[in-house]
Amino acid sequence: MSLRVLPVLALYSLASAAPLAAQRLDAAAVKARVATGSPTAPASLVGADLSGVDLSGIDFRNASLAKARLVGANLSGANLFSCDLTDADAEGADFRKANLDGTTLRRTRLAKANLEGASLFATIIEGADLSGANLRGTRIIGYLKAAKLPGADLSGADVGADAGNQSMGVMRAQFVSADLSGARLVGTNLFKADFSYASLRDADLSGANLANADLVGTDFTGANVTDAQFDKADVAGAIFSRVTGRDRMKGLEGTRNTDKAIFDAR
Repeated sequence: MSLRVLPVLALYSLASAAPLAAQRLDAAAVKARVATGSPTAPASLVGADLSGVDLSGIDFRNASLAKARLVGANLSGANLFSCDLTDADAEGADFRKANLDGTTLRRTRLAKANLEGASLFATIIEGADLSGANLRGTRIIGYLKAAKLPGADLSGADVGADAGNQSMGVMRAQFVSADLSGARLVGTNLFKADFSYASLRDADLSGANLANADLVGTDFTGANVTDAQFDKADVAGAIFSRVTGRDRMKGLEGTRNTDKAIFDAR
């Protein structure tokens, strides 16, 4: 159908959803745009250039920031509930204490971003790049398949399954095939998290809670597992080569498929 015969409203809808072609916006322009959004017609900031802009505390709820440029932007305390940041570039951005619940971060670049104390509940983080990101004290229940977190700091983060939503099924973090090599997970709650076929090579898991976790095929080569809790975790095919603190692993006798895990010969 030719665009000439499309209804005027349809043309308006197409225009409002069109990318902003790296249009540079300041905070005032962003606030004005998100104020026009509604649950049925969310605000569009697709492709906008917001790099370095102070967007702290802004309510972006349901807005689309797909392919937006947010490098070094300040989004601390912002409400990004149910927003779409697919393929956005937010390297080095500040998301401290931001609400990212229900947000889509598929393939989003968040390298060296600061997400300390942020909430990522029911968040899609598939294929996102969080290399070197600060996730200390962050609440994470999301889908992180193939996410990149080498060198990320998740110390003290709450990544454990949500006991309050069991009627909806187990809501937990899924790191299937994710890269957490060299990551810090000191004292992190990873209860029931799924790390199947993920890499935790050289990661620091000292004092972490991995009870009931799925660790099928997980690579712990060179990791520090001192005082980490593994009770009832499924360790079938998990690789514990050259780990530090093997003698201080907690709950090892209570793990599932222990005979299928790979340990160095003593």
